[in-house]
Amino acid sequence: MDDAAPPRNRLAGEPSPYLRQHATNPVRWYPWGAEPFARAQAEGKPVLLSIGYSACHWCHVMERETFADPEVGAFLDQHFIAIKVDREERPDVDAVYMAAVQALTGSGGWPLTVFLTPQGEPFFGGTYFPPERRWGRPSFREVAEGVVRAWREQRSHLEAGARELTRRLAVLEGTPSPAATDVGSAVEAALAQLAASFDREFGGFGSAPKFPSPSRLFFLLDLAPGHRTAREMLATTLDGMAAGGMYDWVGGGFHRYSVDRGWLVPHFEKMLYDNALLARLYAQAGLHLENPRWVEVACETADYLLREMQGPEGGFFSSTDADSEGEEGLFFTWTPAEVREVLPAAAAESIVALCALNGPPNFEGGRSVLRPRGGVAGDEPQLRAARQQLLAARSRRVPPALDDKRLAGWNGMAMWSLAFLGRALDVPRYLEAAQRAAAFVEAHLIGADGRIARSWREGVHSGAETLEDVAWLSAGFVELYETTGRSSYLEVAARLLRPRLPHYLDAAGGVFSTPDDGEALCLRPRELVDGATPAPAGVLAATLARLASLTDSTEFRTLASRLVAAVGTLLAQVPEACSSLLAAARVLERPPVTVAVLGEWSWPATAALHRAALCSRPPGAVVAVAAHPHEAGLAAPLFQGKSAAAEGVALAFVCRGGSCLAPVAEGAILKEVLREP
Repeated sequence: MDDAAPPRNRLAGEPSPYLRQHATNPVRWYPWGAEPFARAQAEGKPVLLSIGYSACHWCHVMERETFADPEVGAFLDQHFIAIKVDREERPDVDAVYMAAVQALTGSGGWPLTVFLTPQGEPFFGGTYFPPERRWGRPSFREVAEGVVRAWREQRSHLEAGARELTRRLAVLEGTPSPAATDVGSAVEAALAQLAASFDREFGGFGSAPKFPSPSRLFFLLDLAPGHRTAREMLATTLDGMAAGGMYDWVGGGFHRYSVDRGWLVPHFEKMLYDNALLARLYAQAGLHLENPRWVEVACETADYLLREMQGPEGGFFSSTDADSEGEEGLFFTWTPAEVREVLPAAAAESIVALCALNGPPNFEGGRSVLRPRGGVAGDEPQLRAARQQLLAARSRRVPPALDDKRLAGWNGMAMWSLAFLGRALDVPRYLEAAQRAAAFVEAHLIGADGRIARSWREGVHSGAETLEDVAWLSAGFVELYETTGRSSYLEVAARLLRPRLPHYLDAAGGVFSTPDDGEALCLRPRELVDGATPAPAGVLAATLARLASLTDSTEFRTLASRLVAAVGTLLAQVPEACSSLLAAARVLERPPVTVAVLGEWSWPATAALHRAALCSRPPGAVVAVAAHPHEAGLAAPLFQGKSAAAEGVALAFVCRGGSCLAPVAEGAILKEVLREP
């Protein structure tokens, strides 16, 4: 591009839908890379870094209000080098500068607005800035003008402060403090911390806004059989979320979070990761605690994923927007007149009464989220038919924007979830969807050297591999092995971990979020605390423990144990914030439990025993099925010395710490055996 030409940006050719949404801005945006920083150094200008994602409502607001303004574009082009980043493509970049803004301001969020030196070191930042001063926030123009003035008058001071901030953040992200972990005490402390913030009326933790926090809920599910408090917190939260407007009663699936304490009004974006994790959470909880409503929610969520979020080649899309036709929630909300227009009179009045539409609307513009009073599921044939008609009518509306890039780690979550649902619930389409996603991942995202492409869209790769990708794809392939018995899936997991994991490890056995053979940022982040998704370190530790049990490998178990030991001090200090790592530590301190099922797939007894094992296994227990004798492969150690019984009779062998019980031939008995401590 000729620098003498009128300002125009470089985003139109980027694969990210979020970046393309800014391609027509008068701001001369660059995508992340070496070029804008080289230009900043050559011209002596600070860098404006703006980070967001396609489904982010306030990112759209700031784009419309501020970055579409020609005067703002001219001002930024004169004084800054502007870079736009999709946080889902580059979670490593987002993690670095989010940590900086949180250190500077005490809070964070998106859109993330950060001002950097030409060397990429942050010196000032915030989140959303309005076009005019409001809500106690300065306008974006005020902030930018203040930065320009400070850069002109106090540049050396800003650069020194940026170097010091980067140094302090690097120390915080440095080697964690290893320590022996008293897992029992850490578990009790985590439960106490969760109970202190638990909302006993509606479920969830804290007040508004409320997020699903699946890592906390999986932790509670692991404890539920023996802890009444854990069971009550889990049940109240699952019931509350499913009964609220955050759950899409018409179309299935969950919105990203609730803006109110009672789960009534959601922020309407839908994320692949939320729905993959929550589908499995509700299924596992429904099976373990015998709640059919939760299983129904799991199936409706999985059906939503298959219907709206899986691409033709098998990969899953990333998200859908909160807005449609320029209005938040318009696609998902209803007026009484719209309901009456769609449904026959009797059915319409039933829905109007059930969802209290005759009263004050529960959303903006006279519209309401359809939320049945009392959490009624709507299983009755008339209600089910009405929901289907409402869904069909809604599908004719202008839909929210779709971010159709396929992210490696998030597809791993979908594989992990749908593989379990497909076999445990005996719904073949879920397992088939997981296998199609796995085939897509192998064909398009995993290189011959094991390196993972973070993002794929329209045949183009973007982003950079992170620990999330390695951990979740490995977890997905291990789950597919446990649900299909095909050793090729186990081999893919091992092929991913053996070449890639060494690039993430530190000398103490801990892990960074980025590899040492990737792009060097101003600091190297770690992700040990759970957020909207479980911390990759916790997922990795659990997956390594599973691989160790399935392959009888001391290598994988040692890696998992060292990883947990490396964060021992963190687990002791803030166990509730590290529930996924704590769950892995809990598994590792106990003798491994394995369930080997022998029998041909054509035998109904094999499927019944396999489902019983998957539905009832305690935390950390692994399941292997030798339904394909020629597929034993890496799993052979679990089947050594074991053989099937008579023709048509499958057997399950339960072993704890290398000591095996008598084989079991009935699913009900197997469930009882697995429930024993």
